Amino acid sequence: MPPRRPTFRPLRIRTLSLEELACSALFTFFAMQGAIPGIAPAQSLEMTGSAPTGLTTIGGIASQAIANSLILALILRRPRFLLRQISQVPWLILPALLATLAIASTVWSLDPLLTLRRSVPFALAGLFGLWFAARYSPARQFAILRFAMMALALATVALVVLAPSLGLDHTPGHASDWQGVFTQKNACGRIMVLATAIILYGERRSLLRPSRLATLALFIFVLIMSGSRGAWMIEAALLFLWLLLALARHAGQRIRLVLAVAAPPFSIALGAILVLRVHDLAPLLGRDPTLTGRTAIWAHVTRFVFQRPLLGYGYDAFWRGMQGPSFQVAAAVHFVVAHAHNGFLEITLELGSAGLLLFVLSWLRGWGKLWPLWQRGAIDRIAWPLALLVLIVLYNLDENTLLIYNGLFWILYVAALTSTEISAEPALSESAQHRGPQHARGWRDGVERASRTEPALSESAQRASRTEPALSESAQRASRTGDHRHTNRPRPHEILNPQSETAPQFAQPVQEFP
Repeated sequence: MPPRRPTFRPLRIRTLSLEELACSALFTFFAMQGAIPGIAPAQSLEMTGSAPTGLTTIGGIASQAIANSLILALILRRPRFLLRQISQVPWLILPALLATLAIASTVWSLDPLLTLRRSVPFALAGLFGLWFAARYSPARQFAILRFAMMALALATVALVVLAPSLGLDHTPGHASDWQGVFTQKNACGRIMVLATAIILYGERRSLLRPSRLATLALFIFVLIMSGSRGAWMIEAALLFLWLLLALARHAGQRIRLVLAVAAPPFSIALGAILVLRVHDLAPLLGRDPTLTGRTAIWAHVTRFVFQRPLLGYGYDAFWRGMQGPSFQVAAAVHFVVAHAHNGFLEITLELGSAGLLLFVLSWLRGWGKLWPLWQRGAIDRIAWPLALLVLIVLYNLDENTLLIYNGLFWILYVAALTSTEISAEPALSESAQHRGPQHARGWRDGVERASRTEPALSESAQRASRTEPALSESAQRASRTGDHRHTNRPRPHEILNPQSETAPQFAQPVQEFP
C-alpha cells in the first residue's frame, strides 16, 4: 500500500466585516482621544510642539463630527433593536441618567455652549457602548477590540522608529519614553494596559495560541517602553487579578466565597498602606511625595467642590485655563491644570454629588449582577466585565478617564454594564450564544411563549411515569450483560405506530426557537 500523503489544512483567518472595521476605527479614535498629530484637536499640539492654528480648530471639529456621524450611522441601521435593548435592560437607566445630567448641566454651567457641545457627544458615545455590547457576541467584541489595539501598538512602534520627534515624549527627564500616537507617555501606557487586559481576560482557551502570545508580548513591550510607572503598577494589579480568577476557576464554592469576602478588606488595607507610606514609596517609582503635584491639586479642587456640592460647575466647564476658578488652582500650584487628576473628584466637580451618586450606583449594580455568576463558578463569563470595573477604579485614582467626551473608557464602561445584564440571564443554548445577544434574547422570548402554551408532559406520559417501573428485570439484566434482544424496548414498527398497545407514551416535544 502506498504511503498516505499528509494533508495540510489552510490557515483560517477570521476577517472583520465592514461594520466591525468601522467599530475598530471608532475605538482607535477614542483611544487617542481624537488627537491626530497636526490636525486635531488642540491637545495633539503637545506631540508636535506647535502653536495652534485654524487648521487644528477646524480639524478637531471635523474629526469629532465624522466620529459622531459614524456612530449615528451604525445605530440608526437598526433603531428598533437599540430601543428594544434599552427597554429590556432597565438598570441601564443609571448611566443614561448620568449622560442626561451632563446635558442638563448646560443650564448651570460656567460655559453653557462648551458644555452643550461636549455633553451631546458624551451621551452619544454611551449609546455606542450599549449598542456595541448588545450587537456583538463577546468573541466578536474581543476581536474588534484586539484589532484596534494592535493597530495602535504597531502605529506607535512605527512612529517611534520613523519619526522620533513625534513618537518620543518631550517632557524633561523623559526623552527616551514612548508616547507614540498618543499625547503623552501616560496615555500610551494606559491604553497598553487596557490592551493586555483584552488579551488576558478575553477568550481563555485561545491565550496559548502563538498569535495571542505574540500580540500580548507586543502590548507589554510598548507598555514598558512608555515609561509610565503608574501604568506598570496597574498592570501588576491586573496580573494579580488574573491569577486570582485562574484560582477561582478550579476552586469550589466555599473557596470562591472566601476569596470574594477577603478581597475588599485586603485591597483597602493595601491602599491604606500605600497612602501612609507614600513618602517612602514615591521615590522608588520615580515620583516625589506630592505625586507630581497631584496632592496640591486635590486639596484646591476639594475646596471648590464644597462651594457647589450638589450639581457642580457643569460638564467639562470648570477647567478653562487662565479663566474662572481654574485660574485660582493654576496660580496655587504654579502650572496650568487640565483636570483634577482624580476621576471621582472630577465627576463631583462637574456634576456634583448627584453625578457621583449615579456613577457609584451603576458601578455597584454591575458588581451585583456579577455576584451570582461568581457563586456559580461562571468565571469566564464575568472575567472581562469584572476586570474593567476594577480598571475603572484604579485609573481614576490619579487620572480622569471616565468623564471624557471623546474617551474610550466611558464607552467600554457602558458596554461592560450592558454585558453584565446580559450575562446574568439564564443559560442559553449554544447556538443562541454563538449568534449573539440579540438572537439570544429572541430565543428566550420564544421559550417563554412555548412554556405558556405547551404542556410540559401529556396526561398519558404523566400516568405512565407513575405506573411503569424505570426498568424491567430484563432491561436491567440486559444493561449488565450487554444483550438487548429480550428487553421490553419498543420495536421500530411500534414506534412508528403510536396506536400500538406496547408503544411507549412520549411527552410532547418542547419547541425550540432559534
